[in-house]
Amino acid sequence: MAATPPAGPSAPPARRPARSWVEGPAIPAASVLIALVLGAAFVLVSGNDPVAAYAALARGAFGTPYDVTETLIIAIPLTLGGLSVAIAFRTGLFNIGAQSQLLVGAVATGFVGVRFADLPGPLLMPLVILTGIVAGGAWGALAGWLKATRGVNEVITTIMQNYTVVFVMHWLLQNGPMSAPNALGTPASARIGDGAVLPVVIPAALIPLTRLHAGILLAALAVVAFWFILFRTTLGYELRAVGLGPRAAAQAGIDPKRGMVLGMFVAGGFAGLAGMVQVSGVFQRVYDGFSAGYGFDAIAVALLGKNSPIGIVLAALLFGAFARGGTIMQSNAHISSNLVAVIEALVLFVIAAETVFRELARRRTTEKTA
Repeated sequence: MAATPPAGPSAPPARRPARSWVEGPAIPAASVLIALVLGAAFVLVSGNDPVAAYAALARGAFGTPYDVTETLIIAIPLTLGGLSVAIAFRTGLFNIGAQSQLLVGAVATGFVGVRFADLPGPLLMPLVILTGIVAGGAWGALAGWLKATRGVNEVITTIMQNYTVVFVMHWLLQNGPMSAPNALGTPASARIGDGAVLPVVIPAALIPLTRLHAGILLAALAVVAFWFILFRTTLGYELRAVGLGPRAAAQAGIDPKRGMVLGMFVAGGFAGLAGMVQVSGVFQRVYDGFSAGYGFDAIAVALLGKNSPIGIVLAALLFGAFARGGTIMQSNAHISSNLVAVIEALVLFVIAAETVFRELARRRTTEKTA
């Protein structure tokens, strides 16, 4: 009979929770804090009061119920764009083209919303939602296909796609087939049909003049869909496998080329939905250059949110608060709203530095164990 080993000291407590904290929310939280501190230093150097600046920033974003709804309106496309960038990251791809995918989704939504304006809402609303998703997805899949079949770097492709869509929009809306007169005199399409307009979700009796629309519900569903696709479906498993290593995925029977194309299609679909939401929920038509660069800001949102659903939502809310509060800060505290861009850049710098240091530490550990 085997002897029972002598009782030894109890095993040390597991350190996984602390490590999870460091690998999870600690770095993004530290990045924001460091960026705010450095931003305060910039304000001091310019001869202004950083406390007054940040107080005005907070009041502009959350000072009244109306301000909160305006912050949420900005956070909606940022959330959807962040999901787009994140799912491409998970597939091992860097989607710089969320901006063009958003614009393609918006243009397609505007076209269908005008072309079938007489359809009733129960038919037209699903049609424009599907149109925005498929149009953005197809535009993203093009970059994925070029990567999979020709080895073309997706960063270069998606950057070129951004410029292509911008100039095509100029033509469509200035003197092309979608051009229509409007009160602002800005190149724009005709107004979409009433059935394609996302309704306001808060009664005016509760928050007067609020514009918060049902796109917030679509964004919530998109977050759930992102989690479900990525972690509860075979497709999500394949995408994550390709992202971890195309060669290893191929040896496991997963086609990495198919994964790249599908990953970029799903990514483009989320961004296309963001464009649809902006057209149907905010403008009711397509304006030339209307998006305010949400597709580019989405890259920062995904990085700060560490490509996780909840992290992306929180990062989108933060960047939405920066965007909304920055305008109030400039008018009330007389501090340039460009401070917001500085803070966002510092956040990205800290996150990038953390990634570099982690890679250097990994390489050093590998060399020691070799």
